[in-house]
Amino acid sequence: MAGTPTEVEIQAIWRNAVDVLETLRAQIDATQAVAGGKWDVLLQSLEGDYTPAELSAWVANIRAGCSDLISPTVAQQMLAPILFEYAARIDADATGIQGFGSGYRSASELFRALYDWFVLKGHTVESRAITYDATATTGNGGGSIIGNGAMARLTLDENTHDIEACTVETKRFKCVADQNSGVNENAEVFEVLGEAASPDSVSRSSFGSGASTNTTVVSKHAGQGSGGTLLTNGSFSTFDNTAAPKFAGWTLTAGAEASVGQDVAYYRTHPGATVDASLSITWAATTITLKQTLASMRVSRLDPDTPYVFRVMWARDLGAGANGTGGTLTIRCGSNSKAVTVAAQTGWQELILDMNQELWPRQFNQDPFDVEIEWSGATSGELIIDDAIFAPMDLVDGTYWFLRGNAATHTPWLLDDSLVFTDTGGAPATGKVQWWLYVAGLGYLPSSGSPSFADP
Repeated sequence: MAGTPTEVEIQAIWRNAVDVLETLRAQIDATQAVAGGKWDVLLQSLEGDYTPAELSAWVANIRAGCSDLISPTVAQQMLAPILFEYAARIDADATGIQGFGSGYRSASELFRALYDWFVLKGHTVESRAITYDATATTGNGGGSIIGNGAMARLTLDENTHDIEACTVETKRFKCVADQNSGVNENAEVFEVLGEAASPDSVSRSSFGSGASTNTTVVSKHAGQGSGGTLLTNGSFSTFDNTAAPKFAGWTLTAGAEASVGQDVAYYRTHPGATVDASLSITWAATTITLKQTLASMRVSRLDPDTPYVFRVMWARDLGAGANGTGGTLTIRCGSNSKAVTVAAQTGWQELILDMNQELWPRQFNQDPFDVEIEWSGATSGELIIDDAIFAPMDLVDGTYWFLRGNAATHTPWLLDDSLVFTDTGGAPATGKVQWWLYVAGLGYLPSSGSPSFADP
């Protein structure tokens, strides 16, 4: 049929195509392939000389054919012409999205542009309604975990939409290399394992991500090498009291050089350390701010499609000087910031940016870009700052993770220390359009519980 469909009509085509796929999937998974389903009943009934072998092979062939019908390849074949139809109908001049339409040649490029279009227009699809687990269950070989620290997780994109192109399953992060087995202390390596994947496309939603999730992450630290901060001198070890600035990589932009120094108290050592120490800030009735620009860091550019975390460990009562009292300690990463009131805290504390859309470069970007540490509005005393980490998050099966030590008294991870996360929800029948985007490997669109582009 020829014609020039409107956006609403293209969405109707999309909805109808998804309806075909989802109806097939529901029939295959819930009626044919399920335990006690049609195939199972047939196979259990087989007797005689001919039917056991012949009909078992026949069921295997039927399963293979059904798997092909609901495979990622078929989902991509269904979506590609719809994406190109969308591209041909959206007016680039009216939207400000330059090149949308004829400028793109692949489904993946078109899909990214379509995502931007949905954001611009406020369009949404039905959410998969995933409950993301951000609090680990811990263990070590069946017993108590040895090391301490925490895993932060980001499940929002830069536009505050849930990242729904992920597998709903249990994921285990297990320490497979520690200071006694080949890596530096505080740069321990964790293997990531999901649940077993389906052998084909049948009953995909009842299985996990399998080998596609199997990867490793390194615990973040303030030193050099794998897992290390992108900052120069994030451990405040390189110091010259006669220089200005005193700390390599860091510039004092508010306050006097006499207000900053190096304290022998420190949070933890770091890979490549020659001196274990911390930054000391002594209150002198004025705001004290230190910054490090991108030009001074260990990288020359940031990836706009990767979220970044900035954090420091701090203490008001552990330095050589008087206890720090009052005011606000603030960290900044470009335009993103997090503050804490200095009150009566004891021991080492972590100040870390919130796990939200502000971690994405398009949100925090500034000219020029830098990170800052600031103490303002205090009354007296000293703060010590250590273990400053500015680093990218690790991408694992669609969402982002950040493993680091942050306990008041740090203990390094040891072999078999495990962090387990279990997501729930995300059934195919919930968020059908979104589910088939995930199966096709294209990604996800902005979603809500009351979508403008409804499911079939």
